[in-house]
Amino acid sequence: MTIKPWNRRYEHIYKTSMEAPASEKLISVCIPHFNYGDYIEECLDSVCAQTHTDIELIIVDDCSDETSSLAAISGWADRNRERFHGVSVIRNLRNMGPSVSRNIAIEQARGEFILLLDADNILFPAAATKLLTACVDGGFDAVYPQIVEVGDRHGLGHADLWDPIRLREANYIDVTSLVRKSAFETVGGFSHIEEGWEDYDFWMKFVRADLDVGFLPEILCKYRVHEVSRTMREALPAHYDLELIMAFRYPV
Repeated sequence: MTIKPWNRRYEHIYKTSMEAPASEKLISVCIPHFNYGDYIEECLDSVCAQTHTDIELIIVDDCSDETSSLAAISGWADRNRERFHGVSVIRNLRNMGPSVSRNIAIEQARGEFILLLDADNILFPAAATKLLTACVDGGFDAVYPQIVEVGDRHGLGHADLWDPIRLREANYIDVTSLVRKSAFETVGGFSHIEEGWEDYDFWMKFVRADLDVGFLPEILCKYRVHEVSRTMREALPAHYDLELIMAFRYPV
């Protein structure tokens, strides 16, 4: 797949507008989606159940083969539109990968705070509230929580204290996090990497920019492990190639 980020083409499938101006505590939840029709509604239900009230929801479908899932997402959005300050369902006109999809979603976001979430994962109800409190009180550019694995594997995630030296050795942070939009713009968003590890690359950009990142040591997200995930299909088989790419992009 050849990515030409300057030639992105997408369309709005569903969109509601905010009646009131965006509040200072507005969180824009940004979700890329590709062929996760079996999981996306549970993910969206977990966003709807957040205790934080000021939420905008943006879903970018990356030209899924499952056309029925896009209709299901739009139907869900219409049924739950009153819950949110705004809902956007966007469809890429060709498959461009999760990095481009995330970038499109975040660029559309009206909130200063971006909650990144993958379409096969599930937030605990207080996730947005607790991440926002930690980010504001700590003055961080981004905050990430602990996760718990569900599905084909069960166990605690590997998240730990932010440590740029340790992060250079291997990634231990999931993409699920609350990021200030200003920090996203500082690092230039997500970069496309063919076989994966965009999240690792994203965090290494924070290291390079010397941004302040905080770890909230509380389980706030269920990370689904399954055989059709991009991690299992592409990233694991390409592990050694990806290590070389990261060493090239971020030399010691």
